[in-house]
Amino acid sequence: MVRLNRVVRDLLIVTAIAFMITAAVLLRYYVYPATLVLPLEQNRTYRLEASSAVYLDTTTYELRAGVPVVQTVTLLGDPAAGDDRVAVWTEASSLETEQGERIDYHERRTAFDRRTGMIVDCCEGYVDSDPAAAQRGLAFRLPFGARPQGYPMYEPLVKQEVRLRFDGTETVAGVETYRYTYRVGPVKIEDLPDPVPGRSVGLPSWRRITVARYTEVDRTLWVEPESGLIVKTLLRRHDTLRTPDQVERQTSLQAELVTSEGDVRALAEEALRWRRWAQLVRDVVPALCLGIGGLLAAVLVGLRAARAVRRSAGAQHEQQVPGHELADAG
Repeated sequence: MVRLNRVVRDLLIVTAIAFMITAAVLLRYYVYPATLVLPLEQNRTYRLEASSAVYLDTTTYELRAGVPVVQTVTLLGDPAAGDDRVAVWTEASSLETEQGERIDYHERRTAFDRRTGMIVDCCEGYVDSDPAAAQRGLAFRLPFGARPQGYPMYEPLVKQEVRLRFDGTETVAGVETYRYTYRVGPVKIEDLPDPVPGRSVGLPSWRRITVARYTEVDRTLWVEPESGLIVKTLLRRHDTLRTPDQVERQTSLQAELVTSEGDVRALAEEALRWRRWAQLVRDVVPALCLGIGGLLAAVLVGLRAARAVRRSAGAQHEQQVPGHELADAG
């Protein structure tokens, strides 16, 4: 009966060791990778602010300077359009004055790979009014486990793929981030539908002239690398009007927009929660399981060694007992 109890105990310990090792492997190589997918659902709004912008008022064609502006960006997911591999989000970006006067508006619908974040050509995507816009590169954020290297990313303002350049590390709202930058332009983004008064572009006031809008974008992104989440954005934008002779005649928008402090804190907290969870599932819990498994293995080895010592002592005792009995008989 005692031997049976020992066998059962050893079997339980071996089973526990196997369970701990299996749990560590599954958490590290199955559970953690399985969670690295971007959601089908999305409902997020954040704001970029500029305390002093310059823009051309298209109602009066006068240049306004020193105007505070806010760019509100809303991301909405379309779960019905996605699946296990692809998600579809719509991004609406509205630039307005504090009084609610709209200066600029852009919208895009983009499908992307839920694991890599790279754009997928499907699902009725569009940029502004152009359903044929070729969207390529990363869509809305960097991949999980972002590295200090370059990445391709889509810039909707110019409808082009750009190259993110790694530019160092920086702590933002208590979170360690990678800083990436890119610059593109000037790029023609539209022909204004109606001729503008000549005086608005420095020409004789009696003339009305056709102009095109060009933009130059200088963007810096601060990214929490574990989650790939952008916690802060700095957007320097310079739009100008050019006449058909390609002469730059007038600034139509100049602004340095940065993510509002409240949104930076919220995004940083979200990224930090993800990073802590990822480290727990990928590193801490598997290491703990392996440690417990190692401890149990040491206990099992110790128990077997103790039994071996007891058996050896018992065998020696049995060998000595007959000799004592003969001595007593003598």
